[in-house]
Amino acid sequence: MKLNKKTVTVLSFTLGATLFLSTAFADALIGSGYDQLKGSIKTTAAQMESGLSNYTMEAMYTMKDNGETIMQVSQRAKMDNAAKAMENTTVTQYAGEEPYQSYSYSDPTRSVWKNSQDDTYYVTEYAQGLKGREKPVFEDPFKEQGAAELEKIFDAVVGNLKDYVQVEERTDGGKSYSASLSEVQVPAVVNAVASFGIKQILADEGRSNREIQVPQFESDIYVKKVTGLASQLKDGLLENITGEVILSGKDKNGSVHDLSVSVTVRLTGAGETKIVLPDLTNANVSKVEQAAYGFSSKYVGTYKNDIILEKNNEFIKAGERKLEITRVEQNSITGTYSETVKPGFEAEIREPVSFTFSKKADQEQEHALSFTYTTPNGEQGTFQIFPNGFAKLFLQMDQNELFRDKQVFFDAEFIRIFE
Repeated sequence: MKLNKKTVTVLSFTLGATLFLSTAFADALIGSGYDQLKGSIKTTAAQMESGLSNYTMEAMYTMKDNGETIMQVSQRAKMDNAAKAMENTTVTQYAGEEPYQSYSYSDPTRSVWKNSQDDTYYVTEYAQGLKGREKPVFEDPFKEQGAAELEKIFDAVVGNLKDYVQVEERTDGGKSYSASLSEVQVPAVVNAVASFGIKQILADEGRSNREIQVPQFESDIYVKKVTGLASQLKDGLLENITGEVILSGKDKNGSVHDLSVSVTVRLTGAGETKIVLPDLTNANVSKVEQAAYGFSSKYVGTYKNDIILEKNNEFIKAGERKLEITRVEQNSITGTYSETVKPGFEAEIREPVSFTFSKKADQEQEHALSFTYTTPNGEQGTFQIFPNGFAKLFLQMDQNELFRDKQVFFDAEFIRIFE
């Protein structure tokens, strides 16, 4: 699914915020209803992947700073498992700006994309010999590698938060779950994670997205409030989930900010959702070249991210990573990866790595190219490259000792350099 620059930026941030919110909400529901709720979440995820023939997902993400809305994103995604088709409409609204809408459609043979600032439909016909969508339109996260271990960690961390859950049996056979935590009820471990994680997320967002004015927390960061509601149908499927997290902290000037992130997700139209290819008969249509795994010649270029250290409560740039795509053909991609370290940081960061890569597409793999690399020192490993939205790439490195740097977090997102 192709996304515009604004939508990708928003979704990358809201994904992090939603992950934090979902974790806090799930932690709060550890009481007698926790196992029931977790079972319902697993049942719903499994049904969304393969049990339901079709359905509609509606979501609303809202961010407020001291009560003022600074961002709101609404999404409506239609899924058809039988046809392996998906249709998505997203509306993004920043404070003081006009709403921005994007539309996308995909099936095993083509994809279509359009935004509200351009009356052109961009159509990609999948190259002959390459497979279209072979995987489900939704993939069950509980089947991912490591999911069971993460679940056990969440279960172990929650402690006595089970006391704050309320579960109600409804007359229609369904269930309602609710939870609310104030700042005095939030454990120190949650606040510690919030202080570390949220500070970094907001700092990254402030650097990458100028449209959204997020407060840059510097100190006194804590979770002020967590609330959540969930509604379960009698067949075990979750009908909707609503949650909100309010984070409080001070910026570099000492001003206090209450940053709230709220999420509402609804599952509707099960068995009744219909997806129709948009009528392009009289529309402005632009054919987009398609190559391996969503890559095309437009991805040729240089991408980078910064090597960041945290010292003395400050973020410091210690170097750069560069990913250059030098050639994209119908079934192959060629490029280079390199690292540079600024003078003075050599003792804190491992030896910089550089290598070239080139590979023909494997039709059995759909979403990414997997490469084997060899460094000048003879060390070997593997990595994958994914298109990650508008002029961005995602580089997933293997977890060998080469990239287990104790001082540096490996940032997987690379942004195109245009200057």
